[in-house]
Amino acid sequence: MTEIDVGSKPRLARGVRLRLDRISGKLLLLRPEQGFELQGSASEVVKLCTAKLTVAEIVDRLTETYRDVARDLIAQDVARLLAQLTHRGLIIVGDEP
Repeated sequence: MTEIDVGSKPRLARGVRLRLDRISGKLLLLRPEQGFELQGSASEVVKLCTAKLTVAEIVDRLTETYRDVARDLIAQDVARLLAQLTHRGLIIVGDEP
């Protein structure tokens, strides 16, 4: 799995869009011919992947929201999610084109 640098600024990959499904109210990551439903806090993480915040800053924001969860656990979950989405070609982390 991809190692995620906490100083990198993740963003959606080219051709990938984040959309709210009007019927279900769920957030979806869409690319041609495929859609991925985001569940739980995954949608909050992906909404922050705008190439403006570092991974560490994303973790900081989530730590403010989920005060009862240890920062280390949030950081691990964010890194795992970003690695999975990067592997699927949905998120770009770092200087990739």
